[in-house]
Amino acid sequence: MFDLRRADLHLHTSCSDGRLAPGLLVQKARGAGLFALAITDHDTIEGIALAEQAARRWGMEIVPGVELSATVEGDEVHLLGYFFDPVHPALHAALAAYRQARLERLQMMLDRLRAEGVRLTPEQVVAAAGDGVPGRPHVARALVAAGYAANYTEAFQRYLLPNAPGYVPKPAWEAAEAIAVLHEAGGIAVLAHPGERLRDRVFRQLLEAGIDGIEVIHPMHGPHLVQHYRQVARDFGLLETGGSDYHGHRPEDDALLGTYSIPYPRLLELRRCAAQR
Repeated sequence: MFDLRRADLHLHTSCSDGRLAPGLLVQKARGAGLFALAITDHDTIEGIALAEQAARRWGMEIVPGVELSATVEGDEVHLLGYFFDPVHPALHAALAAYRQARLERLQMMLDRLRAEGVRLTPEQVVAAAGDGVPGRPHVARALVAAGYAANYTEAFQRYLLPNAPGYVPKPAWEAAEAIAVLHEAGGIAVLAHPGERLRDRVFRQLLEAGIDGIEVIHPMHGPHLVQHYRQVARDFGLLETGGSDYHGHRPEDDALLGTYSIPYPRLLELRRCAAQR
């Protein structure tokens, strides 16, 4: 008998730059016919426990996940971590250090905005972030709440995009370090949404660092790229993952849920790989 259950392994909540709180996202995903979810907020795991509480009510499964910003020789990459121990000391220490770097970046952003006559306090942004790591999305929400922009999109365009007055580059880990931390915490590391511009030298270094998989199914990947990265995964013995990269800020985002997903048996393969660490 075929297992028809589906899993979405790339979702964001209000703990990072998503719109919905973890519980509401779980409920919406259930309505889209999904059985298993990975909450992969940017550089924070605070949403996992909240999602698990909601999932128990609906008989769904939550995979511990995170999306880490990293670099390879100056090129930015995003790494998805799965099946790690959420209370592992090394992971918590690394995320705490990253959170501190993000707070320092936040102060730099606020200083630049103040020079333009925009007066926000760190407390206003932290309040917008809730349990998440403060970043540009939360500054945007604070700008709207304070009346400096009419909406989220305007806040980004006027103040937070590259070359705008409040932009400060995001701190990032070295990819090899991020992969090592995920492995130490018992997890697996997957290259997120490689798209059309994955440089060969970057990919080679990720392989040397022990990357376990590659995100094949993603809204940025049309049929040609899906086939390409499926073959890459086979050629290099990598796990295949996929998900919607749902954020929920646009009405059309809802159509992503259930559309960009993987068969549940493939999730079981990821779990077996993590259990062998």
